[in-house]
Amino acid sequence: MIKTVFFDFDGVLTTDGSGSFTTCTNIQKLIPDVTFDHILRCYKVYHPKMLLGQMTHAAIWKEFCNCIGKDNYLDSTVLHEAFRNTPMNTKMMDLAKKLKKHYKLGIITDNSKERFDVLQSKMKLSDVFEIIVVSGETGIRKDSDETFERALSLADCKPEECVFIDNNEDNLIAPRKLGWNTILHDHRKNDVDLVIGALKKLGVLIT
Repeated sequence: MIKTVFFDFDGVLTTDGSGSFTTCTNIQKLIPDVTFDHILRCYKVYHPKMLLGQMTHAAIWKEFCNCIGKDNYLDSTVLHEAFRNTPMNTKMMDLAKKLKKHYKLGIITDNSKERFDVLQSKMKLSDVFEIIVVSGETGIRKDSDETFERALSLADCKPEECVFIDNNEDNLIAPRKLGWNTILHDHRKNDVDLVIGALKKLGVLIT
Protein backbone atom coordinates (compact mmCIF):
# COMPACT_ATOMS: atom_id res chain seq x y z
CA MET A 1 0.00 0.00 0.00
CA ILE A 2 1.34 3.42 -0.97
CA LYS A 3 1.85 5.81 1.94
CA THR A 4 4.06 8.59 0.51
CA VAL A 5 4.32 10.23 -2.91
CA PHE A 6 7.53 12.10 -3.71
CA PHE A 7 7.88 14.61 -6.55
CA ASP A 8 10.94 15.94 -8.30
CA PHE A 9 10.87 19.74 -8.49
CA ASP A 10 12.13 21.07 -11.85
CA GLY A 11 10.36 19.36 -14.74
CA VAL A 12 7.60 17.98 -12.53
CA LEU A 13 6.33 20.69 -10.20
CA THR A 14 7.63 23.27 -12.69
CA THR A 15 7.15 23.26 -16.45
CA ASP A 16 10.81 23.73 -17.44
CA GLY A 17 13.00 20.67 -17.58
CA SER A 18 15.81 21.95 -15.37
CA GLY A 19 16.55 24.70 -12.88
CA SER A 20 19.66 25.88 -14.72
CA PHE A 21 17.64 26.26 -17.93
CA THR A 22 14.99 28.31 -16.11
CA THR A 23 17.49 30.52 -14.30
CA CYS A 24 19.55 31.25 -17.42
CA THR A 25 16.44 31.83 -19.54
CA ASN A 26 15.17 34.39 -17.05
CA ILE A 27 18.54 36.13 -16.81
CA GLN A 28 18.74 36.30 -20.61
CA LYS A 29 15.37 38.07 -20.76
CA LEU A 30 16.92 40.88 -18.70
CA ILE A 31 20.06 41.12 -20.85
CA PRO A 32 18.88 40.24 -24.39
CA ASP A 33 22.18 41.33 -25.94
CA VAL A 34 23.84 38.23 -24.46
CA THR A 35 22.86 34.85 -25.90
CA PHE A 36 21.25 32.17 -23.78
CA ASP A 37 23.95 29.67 -24.76
CA HIS A 38 26.69 31.99 -23.50
CA ILE A 39 24.89 32.62 -20.19
CA LEU A 40 24.29 28.88 -19.71
CA ARG A 41 27.92 28.08 -20.54
CA CYS A 42 29.15 30.52 -17.87
CA TYR A 43 26.58 29.29 -15.32
CA LYS A 44 27.34 25.60 -15.83
CA VAL A 45 30.94 26.11 -14.71
CA TYR A 46 29.70 26.55 -11.14
CA HIS A 47 26.42 24.66 -11.21
CA PRO A 48 27.57 21.18 -10.08
CA LYS A 49 29.19 22.53 -6.90
CA MET A 50 26.20 24.77 -6.15
CA LEU A 51 23.90 21.74 -6.36
CA LEU A 52 26.00 20.09 -3.65
CA GLY A 53 26.17 23.14 -1.40
CA GLN A 54 29.91 23.46 -2.00
CA MET A 55 29.59 26.89 -3.60
CA THR A 56 27.00 29.68 -3.40
CA HIS A 57 25.54 31.98 -6.02
CA ALA A 58 26.66 34.92 -3.91
CA ALA A 59 30.26 33.70 -4.00
CA ILE A 60 30.38 33.21 -7.79
CA TRP A 61 28.19 36.12 -8.88
CA LYS A 62 31.02 38.53 -9.70
CA GLU A 63 32.92 35.91 -11.71
CA PHE A 64 29.72 34.91 -13.48
CA CYS A 65 28.98 38.51 -14.45
CA ASN A 66 32.55 38.90 -15.74
CA CYS A 67 32.11 35.74 -17.79
CA ILE A 68 28.97 37.04 -19.51
CA GLY A 69 30.54 40.48 -20.01
CA LYS A 70 28.34 42.34 -17.50
CA ASP A 71 30.76 42.97 -14.64
CA ASN A 72 29.42 46.49 -14.01
CA TYR A 73 25.80 45.81 -14.90
CA LEU A 74 24.01 43.06 -13.01
CA ASP A 75 22.80 43.62 -9.48
CA SER A 76 22.34 40.41 -7.50
CA THR A 77 18.59 41.11 -7.36
CA VAL A 78 18.54 39.98 -11.00
CA LEU A 79 19.40 36.48 -9.81
CA HIS A 80 16.59 36.43 -7.25
CA GLU A 81 14.12 37.59 -9.87
CA ALA A 82 15.36 34.84 -12.17
CA PHE A 83 14.65 32.34 -9.38
CA ARG A 84 11.24 33.79 -8.56
CA ASN A 85 10.08 33.68 -12.19
CA THR A 86 10.28 29.89 -12.30
CA PRO A 87 7.04 28.66 -13.95
CA MET A 88 4.98 26.48 -11.65
CA ASN A 89 3.24 23.42 -13.10
CA THR A 90 -0.25 24.22 -11.85
CA LYS A 91 -1.71 20.91 -13.10
CA MET A 92 0.81 18.89 -11.13
CA MET A 93 0.39 21.09 -8.07
CA ASP A 94 -3.37 20.55 -8.27
CA LEU A 95 -2.73 16.79 -8.31
CA ALA A 96 -0.44 17.11 -5.29
CA LYS A 97 -3.10 18.96 -3.33
CA LYS A 98 -5.59 16.18 -4.05
CA LEU A 99 -3.09 13.53 -2.96
CA LYS A 100 -2.38 15.41 0.25
CA LYS A 101 -5.85 14.47 1.52
CA HIS A 102 -4.78 10.83 1.78
CA TYR A 103 -0.96 10.60 1.68
CA LYS A 104 2.27 12.10 2.91
CA LEU A 105 3.90 14.17 0.19
CA GLY A 106 7.54 15.00 -0.38
CA ILE A 107 9.98 16.66 -2.76
CA ILE A 108 13.36 15.22 -3.71
CA THR A 109 15.39 17.66 -5.80
CA ASP A 110 18.87 18.48 -7.03
CA ASN A 111 18.87 22.22 -6.35
CA SER A 112 20.98 24.91 -4.76
CA LYS A 113 19.78 25.88 -1.30
CA GLU A 114 19.60 29.57 -2.29
CA ARG A 115 17.29 28.98 -5.23
CA PHE A 116 15.11 26.46 -3.47
CA ASP A 117 14.69 28.68 -0.41
CA VAL A 118 13.37 31.47 -2.64
CA LEU A 119 10.94 29.17 -4.42
CA GLN A 120 9.84 27.32 -1.31
CA SER A 121 8.77 30.66 0.16
CA LYS A 122 7.17 31.99 -3.02
CA MET A 123 5.27 28.80 -3.88
CA LYS A 124 4.41 27.98 -0.24
CA LEU A 125 5.69 24.46 -0.81
CA SER A 126 5.73 23.59 2.89
CA ASP A 127 1.94 23.94 2.94
CA VAL A 128 1.69 20.93 0.63
CA PHE A 129 4.89 18.93 1.06
CA GLU A 130 5.93 17.84 4.53
CA ILE A 131 9.19 16.12 3.51
CA ILE A 132 11.71 18.08 1.44
CA VAL A 133 15.15 16.74 0.48
CA VAL A 134 17.39 19.25 -1.32
CA SER A 135 20.85 18.30 -2.58
CA GLY A 136 22.19 21.77 -1.74
CA GLU A 137 21.46 21.02 1.92
CA THR A 138 22.40 17.34 2.09
CA GLY A 139 25.42 17.46 -0.22
CA ILE A 140 24.08 14.36 -1.99
CA ARG A 141 22.40 14.18 -5.39
CA LYS A 142 19.62 11.96 -6.77
CA ASP A 143 22.02 9.46 -8.34
CA SER A 144 22.88 8.26 -4.83
CA ASP A 145 21.05 5.58 -2.86
CA GLU A 146 21.69 7.67 0.24
CA THR A 147 19.30 10.40 -0.96
CA PHE A 148 16.41 7.94 -1.15
CA GLU A 149 17.36 6.17 2.06
CA ARG A 150 17.22 9.58 3.76
CA ALA A 151 13.79 10.22 2.25
CA LEU A 152 12.54 6.83 3.47
CA SER A 153 13.74 7.61 6.97
CA LEU A 154 11.99 10.99 6.97
CA ALA A 155 8.78 9.42 5.65
CA ASP A 156 9.05 6.44 8.02
CA CYS A 157 8.14 4.18 5.09
CA LYS A 158 9.38 1.08 3.32
CA PRO A 159 10.52 1.45 -0.32
CA GLU A 160 7.45 -0.36 -1.69
CA GLU A 161 5.22 2.15 0.16
CA CYS A 162 6.70 5.11 -1.78
CA VAL A 163 6.35 6.54 -5.26
CA PHE A 164 8.85 8.92 -6.88
CA ILE A 165 7.89 11.01 -9.94
CA ASP A 166 10.73 12.50 -12.02
CA ASN A 167 11.18 13.81 -15.57
CA ASN A 168 14.59 12.18 -16.03
CA GLU A 169 14.91 8.41 -16.40
CA ASP A 170 18.42 8.48 -14.92
CA ASN A 171 17.03 9.86 -11.67
CA LEU A 172 14.75 6.83 -11.30
CA ILE A 173 17.59 4.29 -11.29
CA ALA A 174 18.61 4.65 -7.63
CA PRO A 175 15.11 4.52 -6.11
CA ARG A 176 14.03 1.69 -8.40
CA LYS A 177 17.05 -0.33 -7.31
CA LEU A 178 16.00 0.16 -3.69
CA GLY A 179 12.47 -1.10 -4.42
CA TRP A 180 10.62 2.17 -4.86
CA ASN A 181 7.72 2.60 -7.27
CA THR A 182 8.71 5.14 -9.93
CA ILE A 183 6.90 7.18 -12.59
CA LEU A 184 8.56 8.98 -15.50
CA HIS A 185 6.91 12.30 -16.39
CA ASP A 186 7.57 13.88 -19.80
CA HIS A 187 7.73 17.59 -18.97
CA ARG A 188 7.54 18.53 -22.65
CA LYS A 189 4.09 16.97 -23.00
CA ASN A 190 3.11 17.62 -19.38
CA ASP A 191 0.40 14.96 -19.60
CA VAL A 192 -0.59 14.88 -15.93
CA ASP A 193 -3.42 12.46 -16.77
CA LEU A 194 -0.74 9.87 -17.60
CA VAL A 195 0.77 10.39 -14.15
CA ILE A 196 -2.68 10.03 -12.59
CA GLY A 197 -3.22 6.79 -14.51
CA ALA A 198 0.12 5.41 -13.35
CA LEU A 199 -0.67 6.33 -9.75
CA LYS A 200 -4.07 4.65 -9.94
CA LYS A 201 -2.41 1.46 -11.20
CA LEU A 202 -0.43 1.48 -7.96
CA GLY A 203 -3.65 1.73 -5.99
CA VAL A 204 -3.27 5.43 -5.18
CA LEU A 205 -6.54 7.17 -4.33
CA ILE A 206 -7.11 10.51 -6.10
CA THR A 207 -10.15 12.56 -5.14
